[in-house]
Formats: sequence, structure tokens, C-alpha cells
Amino acid sequence: MRAFEAGAGTDVRRWGRLGKAALILGVLGVLLVVGAFGYAMVLGPQSVAIRSGDMEPTYRPGQTLVLTAVEPGKVRRGDVVVFRSSPAPGEPVSSHLKRVIALGGDRVSQCGDQPVQLNGAPLAEPYLEGGEVNGFRCFDTTVPDGQMFVMGDHRANSLDSRAWGAVPLDTVKARDVPSTVRALVAVGAAGVLGLLLVVVSAILGVIAARRRRTAPAAYPQWAATGP
Repeated sequence: MRAFEAGAGTDVRRWGRLGKAALILGVLGVLLVVGAFGYAMVLGPQSVAIRSGDMEPTYRPGQTLVLTAVEPGKVRRGDVVVFRSSPAPGEPVSSHLKRVIALGGDRVSQCGDQPVQLNGAPLAEPYLEGGEVNGFRCFDTTVPDGQMFVMGDHRANSLDSRAWGAVPLDTVKARDVPSTVRALVAVGAAGVLGLLLVVVSAILGVIAARRRRTAPAAYPQWAATGP
């Protein structure tokens, strides 16, 4: 009788541990899913299709980019950004993909085929199409606060701040970050893993509950020991 009682108690403890494991896996799964969803919301991924050649050779027509949301105050020189602006008064607002050359307070200038000057020093631009600086017009301007001076990487094929002037920073919607795709893959993998853990947790929980219901009850001490 005592052996029967011991076996029943062992079964109950075993399925109790299984239930705890199910709970832990469930909590971890939910945390992974919620964390992945929250991080994806922070990234704010946006898909953009390249339709023109004004950013060649960095981006080619037909290419699709996955960009991340960015606050205006976090835009930096050299960033490639998408912004919505009207090229000229009376023209409709449209989206543009350009590289940020200068920010508020910067002096930017160029004349002829000389390199762009940023705050009095030549700007290194290894991304230019064919290395051609292509100063199709002379300009010398100081960027107003809260604005940015943008240009395309294919200077001979780009309509940009050389014609429009500076663009308000608050028109920026997203920027290209090379690690965006990798981050999204990692977020997706974490979300899938979280869902799998939740499913496994649910299965283990069901098994534990059924086994506990079917496990033989332990006899009371007086019945096990006898008279």
C-alpha cells in the first residue's frame, strides 16, 4: 500500500513540474512576441520602390528599399532619406529619395566641377556616379535652422536642393539604415519563436492537466499503514 501511495505522489509531482514548465515557456513566448511587435513598431519599416536614376549608383531603378522611421532631430549628414515636399510653389507634394549634404547652420557651396564645399572644406563623396561632382550651377548658401540641403548621388540626373533650396527637416518620413533588413529578420524570427513557445506551452499544459486528473489518488496515512 505504501508503494502505491509513493507512486501516486511521484506522478502528481511529475505532472506538477510539467505544468510549471508549460507556464514558464508560455510566459517566455508571450514576452518574445510582445517584444518583437514593439521593436517592429519602433523601427516603423517602410517599403520604397526606386523609380528614377537620380540616386545611382547607390540605388538602381526597380530596386525596393526597406527604410526605417526617423525623427527629424535625428537626421544626420550623409543619411539617405525619404521626404515629402513640393519641388516648387504650386506643384503637388510628392516623395523624394535624396542624400543629406548639410544641416541647419552649415554653409554649403559649389561652382563648376569643383567638389562640394561643406563649411569651407571639400566634402568626400565616394558614392557619386562615376565620381562626377557635376556642379551644373554655382551656389553658396547657409542652411536655415530646422532644414536640410539634399542632393542626389547621380548629380547630372538629379533635381534637388541646388534648384529647390533647403528642405524642412519635418518633411522627412524615413531613412535608409543598412542593418534594417537584418533587424527585421531577427524581429520576425523572435516573433515566430515566441509563437512556437506559446503553442508548446499550451500543449504541455493540456497534457499536464489531463495526467493530473487521471493520476491515482494517494491513500490517506491511516489506510496505508493499516491497524
